[in-house]
Amino acid sequence: MVPARPGSRPPLAVAEEIRLIAGAKHGDHGNFQTLVELYMGRAIGFAMGYVRNRDDAVDLAQDAFYRVYKHLDRFREGERFSPWFFRILRNCCLNFLDGRRRARQVSIHPRNEDDLGMELVGLLPEPTAQVENTEVCQQLWSAMGELSVAHREIILLRHFQDLDYAAIAEVLEIPIGTVMSRLFHARKKLAALMEPYMEGTR
Repeated sequence: MVPARPGSRPPLAVAEEIRLIAGAKHGDHGNFQTLVELYMGRAIGFAMGYVRNRDDAVDLAQDAFYRVYKHLDRFREGERFSPWFFRILRNCCLNFLDGRRRARQVSIHPRNEDDLGMELVGLLPEPTAQVENTEVCQQLWSAMGELSVAHREIILLRHFQDLDYAAIAEVLEIPIGTVMSRLFHARKKLAALMEPYMEGTR
């Protein structure tokens, strides 16, 4: 099981989230700034699950917020903000990684890795400020780095961003049944990676 994040901010109430994004869509810059303040930390933490360092994660989070602001007219009122936002942020992260992968292929040598997950092994940073810097958390992040992108991102969305199955389905654009199946296998894989360490702590 993934350990809880000590001191993490609870998810924004759905009604408040809808109110803020509706106000932002109608030109209330204060509401949009509130959304940025509420989600920036979570956005950076999510992006750090994909990229090497905090600076890149901050840039990607800011880029995602810029895209949200630029396309507020596309947001359908009455819907939740978080699935829409994390879908945009995820696309920013994957585009960033794809660009970096292509640059490596051109500047270094051809690669035969078709699975983007192979590119990401070992890229997870040390635990963020939201996670206690304990040996268990360090081992967790190391194990996360061995997961495929599909498994890692669904763990990030469910256990680090606290999104429910319906919201995850929106972010990843997959059926809820697929969310449940993928999450089951991701947890199973992560538990297997953590098992040798956990046995040593008993």
